[in-house]
Amino acid sequence: PAVDVLLKVFEHVASLNIKDAVPTLISTFCKLIGAGMFLESTHFDCIIKYLHQLKVSSQELNTVLNIKSRYVFKELFCICLSSSFARLTYIYSLSSSQHCKEKKDWAKLGALFVNARTGCEHFDDLQKLSLCIAEILTKDSETNRPEVPFCDFADAVAKNSQHNEADRIFIGRIGISVMYSYHKVLQWIKGRKVLDKLHELQIHFTVLKGLIGAEKLASRCQIVNKAAEIFLKTGSMDGATWVLRESEWTTNTPLWPCDKMDILSRHNLLCTLVHKYLRKSLYRQALEVLQNLPGFRNHSDTVDVSQYSSLFNKLINACFESKNLGVSSSAVDFMLSKNIAIDFFLLRELITALGRSSLWSKARTYYKSALSLGCYPPPLQGNLYHKLLMIPSYLSEVEMLLAIEIFLVSNASDIQSPMATSQTLQIILKRCADQTVQNSSDYQAAVERLILAARVSDPKLFLKHMTMNVNMEEVYSLELTSALKWLQENMKWAGKVWLF
Repeated sequence: PAVDVLLKVFEHVASLNIKDAVPTLISTFCKLIGAGMFLESTHFDCIIKYLHQLKVSSQELNTVLNIKSRYVFKELFCICLSSSFARLTYIYSLSSSQHCKEKKDWAKLGALFVNARTGCEHFDDLQKLSLCIAEILTKDSETNRPEVPFCDFADAVAKNSQHNEADRIFIGRIGISVMYSYHKVLQWIKGRKVLDKLHELQIHFTVLKGLIGAEKLASRCQIVNKAAEIFLKTGSMDGATWVLRESEWTTNTPLWPCDKMDILSRHNLLCTLVHKYLRKSLYRQALEVLQNLPGFRNHSDTVDVSQYSSLFNKLINACFESKNLGVSSSAVDFMLSKNIAIDFFLLRELITALGRSSLWSKARTYYKSALSLGCYPPPLQGNLYHKLLMIPSYLSEVEMLLAIEIFLVSNASDIQSPMATSQTLQIILKRCADQTVQNSSDYQAAVERLILAARVSDPKLFLKHMTMNVNMEEVYSLELTSALKWLQENMKWAGKVWLF
């Protein structure tokens, strides 16, 4: 029979509400389809409408729906084989995508897209289908179902597309839109599943735009911010750092412009990430994040980087507590290169720790920087060629030795001259304001540090106690023979290091 006759029979049964005829009618319908009867999507829709009118059982309705699903895909495949039917490909695909939505068959939706893309000649039609699919997948954010339709869809596209780059870009763009939809309603777990799927499929979404909505015009900085925030909200600091690295920490560039709010969001995001890493004692990761705060990589960010001083100093302090000299040294190197203010107390602690660990080259480098920054009082910054060195008693033995090294190099010509025997090199251990004669325990400890400084020198230096001046400060002379030996063994490198 003709299709119209079949539809008339369904209409007649529905209008008279003859429910007893439904099983026979559906059985006959299945046989006609099996015999090759051709139905369009609208014909199926009419039959389904009549069945709803009859209030048939879900089993009977599903029989027709399943036939429609198989039939449409079969027809779609046949149509796609012929480019002359490209327009019909779009029509069938659009209709079938809605059917997949109703059936929640997301894998079949992915296969549908690949088939449609293969056979469709009209870009506009394919674009409309893509937008339709994106709308369907983003609508899931309005539900509380635990599953994420995008994941099954993406797997199906990846499986059927045979590594087609256009399909991978499409998955990435839809993924961004779906991620945004979950982010908007704070469905962090679902958003994380989307990002994990993109990572699993090795789709570099950070260089893509969304397919629909605001994310279609979003900056790269904003897209990365959203993704990183989702990782943080689901407890993955490494995931957040991964997506930031993947984007090369990009904020505002001519190719990827962004606005001030994006920069502010990135700043807040990275500060949060730094504090999380510090709480976990992951100092190397914290430093990496700090080094990529807005303003460091891109001067167009118009951010005053001096505001980051407290964060860097907090990291250095945490490193000291954990005896992590490597990261603290790297942090100081970066701060010096960017003219970020360093806490002088922390800088001195680093110099001392490096010296005590026999890392003298690094200690000397930072001591020299500390002098230029004004970390030490004038007696250690001014003219040292007067054969008199005044060492503040609060210095560590490492700092004292470095001060003596500069003193030796500054007076090298006099020490090495034939008349050196008549020279006297004096060292005065200066008291601090709170080191009174009555409370001299701190000062006595400083005396012991000065003696230790001479001993740890290589070769050793010898100090001779001379007197105590009117300020009750110890005065020493540096034994010339030991000073000469030190210069003979060390002047080659010391001259390069200490001659400012």
